[in-house]
Amino acid sequence: MASKFELKTTHSKDGTKIAYYQIGTGPGVIILHGGMQHALSHADLATSLASHFTCYLPDRRGRGQSGAPGKHCTYTPQKEVDDVEAIHAASGAKFIFGVSSGALLTLKAALAAPPSHIARIAVFEPPWWPESEREAQMAWIARYEAEVERGELASAAVTAMLGAQMGPSILQSEYFPRIALVVSTKLMMRFERPVGLPDDNQGRNTAVAQQELLFKDLVPTFRNDIKIALDMLGEQSLQALSAVQTETLILGGTRSPAYLQRSVREIDKILPQSKCVELPGIDHGGTFNKRQGGSPEVFAQELRRFFSKGNDMQMPEGD
Repeated sequence: MASKFELKTTHSKDGTKIAYYQIGTGPGVIILHGGMQHALSHADLATSLASHFTCYLPDRRGRGQSGAPGKHCTYTPQKEVDDVEAIHAASGAKFIFGVSSGALLTLKAALAAPPSHIARIAVFEPPWWPESEREAQMAWIARYEAEVERGELASAAVTAMLGAQMGPSILQSEYFPRIALVVSTKLMMRFERPVGLPDDNQGRNTAVAQQELLFKDLVPTFRNDIKIALDMLGEQSLQALSAVQTETLILGGTRSPAYLQRSVREIDKILPQSKCVELPGIDHGGTFNKRQGGSPEVFAQELRRFFSKGNDMQMPEGD
């Protein structure tokens, strides 16, 4: 098994450089991270899958090793769908696992790509809101955008976490004032350092570890994740997913916010070939690396089982 993360690049339809990390051997799986994440946020998950699959972990456009759209090139979710197609063309990978906004991109890719390009997809808690909640979402989004423009990244991060109900449940407590969240976030950003990757016992991942993004670098990129979610907001957008013919595994955690649990249920109802699995004790940060509080092996077990169907692959006992 290849135990080293290799950095590779390809170019999307509009010429934007898309960088991705590759590890493992076997059928290809593209892992699309969500908001406030980057490619290496799922290093542990990829390492767990690497004995059965070749994993491709892209830095989605505008962050990490991937390029940003050109000065006169407006961002749209469709450009990220094009990025997925570019990674498929470079790798031949036919399986995709998407997390949060990356899950929405995965569903969009399944709608857009020729059937021969995508065999199966798995998604974890794609965020969806009904039209009746648009106004409430736009209020915190406007505040987040203004704070980013002013360079108030700690405040913007708190606004995004509260609005999207991310992070530990204590963040949503009325007894934990916003000012305390902003101050603690500022301190975290000031002292944050890259913490490395799973080692292959030969130190070969050291250079890759230095490419790990810091939280402060990710805060401004969340505006793209917001655009993806807004593009899917409303019942009409939800209904459009009924055209997804790809076999789909939908994963959701029992400790995730109620709106995400609702999203999982509604998308499961609409997709013609879906299976829904509820993960006990898992919240929206479940796919993160272990050191970030994630439970990657829980997801690896479900993904191995789902992506191995019909591949005549022997799974270890307990998988």
